[in-house]
Amino acid sequence: MMDGYGFSVILLAETASFRDPGGQLYHATLPMPPVSTIIGIAGAALGFPFQQVWEYFLENNIGVGVQDISVKERKKSAGKGLDLWKYQKIVSKELRSDILKREFLFRPAYRLYYGSQERRVMESLQQAFHSPAWALTLGTSDDIALLKEVSSIDRVRKIAGGSTDLSYRLVPGDQSDNYAFNWELIEKEKVTVFLALPMVKKLPVRFVFGADGERKGSEYQTFTFLAKFHNLKNPCPAYSFGQETIPLFSLGNG
Repeated sequence: MMDGYGFSVILLAETASFRDPGGQLYHATLPMPPVSTIIGIAGAALGFPFQQVWEYFLENNIGVGVQDISVKERKKSAGKGLDLWKYQKIVSKELRSDILKREFLFRPAYRLYYGSQERRVMESLQQAFHSPAWALTLGTSDDIALLKEVSSIDRVRKIAGGSTDLSYRLVPGDQSDNYAFNWELIEKEKVTVFLALPMVKKLPVRFVFGADGERKGSEYQTFTFLAKFHNLKNPCPAYSFGQETIPLFSLGNG
């Protein structure tokens, strides 16, 4: 995406869960909504089924991004819990019950970003968030989200040379060899700090849709979830949304 227009929305929830697509009986959660969830949330606002909103974002080359703002909104990072789900499966034509473990996040807050070169596209999507057609969720249908804010539409500009200060953000690409801990920030902490590595995952960016709307990932790209104490060594492409710097991903060109 080149320079254009964009806006952001703030969503809060009591619980959220973003399933790692590689999980089977243990459903680990990603720390932030992935691209597919960010687009799906826009679809709920527009009243579009997932296939329709996916095609809409592809046709209009809409870029998306996310920032974890739990500390700012909740005064602490989101917690994490483990739930047990009972489900039924078919084994040799026999219906059997089984249990899977599902991780969930407790009281997270996120700012989602949407950008496009076409202002009219952003105006239409922004209006949908002002009056969502369907309930907004952060994961499963049980994870109902509170829409706290819809920002105004502003100019979005690509930052020359990119940015390295992208903590709490979703960054395209594998940044596992391109990060460093922010020791200056760590030394200012008044409590014990537990350092975690950035989470790197391959996530779907293309789907094949069945006649009944069922979808199956057909193309994957690598993304990195950066946390509080993570800085990049070498800059990555990013855009300015007012005072915030956000990497954007679009289905059309990555």
